[in-house]
Amino acid sequence: VRGWVKPGQVTPHYWTAAEMLLLQLEMLAFVDETDPAKPRWVLGAGVPPSWLDSPLDVKRVGASRGRVDWSWDPSTKRVKATILGETAEVVLGPSFPKDAQLDLSFPP
Repeated sequence: VRGWVKPGQVTPHYWTAAEMLLLQLEMLAFVDETDPAKPRWVLGAGVPPSWLDSPLDVKRVGASRGRVDWSWDPSTKRVKATILGETAEVVLGPSFPKDAQLDLSFPP
């Protein structure tokens, strides 16, 4: 009964809720470790094209190899990313324009 004798609604089980949150976070940033010798950060892999019509600002998304903040400016077609963690290749998701610029920083 999840803490209620007569719940007014049925909410997702905590496990399901956690999986949904993790999926949403991976839409914004994750580390592709299919080749463990060459991991790479992927930014915005699940961002739909319609979201790129407006500025985006993503803060403190944790991944297996650190944390990332990134922002998108549609007027300049520029992504600025700060990665606190392991230095690796960084790629943008498929919805971003092919000519999008990527400004990276890896502070200590």
